[in-house]
Amino acid sequence: MKSYLESRNFTEIAEVDDINSIHITQEVRDRCADNYCGFYGKNHMCPPAVGDLEHYRQVIKGYGKGLVFSKAYPVKSRYDYQSMVAAGIAFREEIQEINKRAKADQLDCLFFSAGTCSICESCAILTDEPCRFPEDAIPSLEAAGIDVVGLSRSLGMTYNNGADKVTYFGLVLYQAG
Repeated sequence: MKSYLESRNFTEIAEVDDINSIHITQEVRDRCADNYCGFYGKNHMCPPAVGDLEHYRQVIKGYGKGLVFSKAYPVKSRYDYQSMVAAGIAFREEIQEINKRAKADQLDCLFFSAGTCSICESCAILTDEPCRFPEDAIPSLEAAGIDVVGLSRSLGMTYNNGADKVTYFGLVLYQAG
């Protein structure tokens, strides 16, 4: 799995030695309810639709290995919202491509990304329909209640790369093989 990530020039890639070190907390999930991103209740991969925290605790325990990865993108300043949004979309699109490649190679893996799923221009949840692409949709770390700040720091990763960069994180869980 690491070779899939290394081929995409991520800023950092760190191995999760113990899958139990991935902490899921209600506090992180509750931040989603503050709806700073505007997608709470408006995307199948966001709360409350994405599933409860116990679901994610069980899912994570079903995998043997994990990799946390990040990419730092240049921005003009910490107030350059347009560049931050564009970088977030680029990051999610990269993860989508890696996920498709891994699934085509029949790897058992599960990705988490930064921000909401953006496969569809308009999420099916808005018309009370099921997810159109349940096999391709990727939840965010925060939607799953994963403390990405604590996890990245525990792995010695750089969370803040400076005022002229925005850094996005992802996680992939996979079976050793």
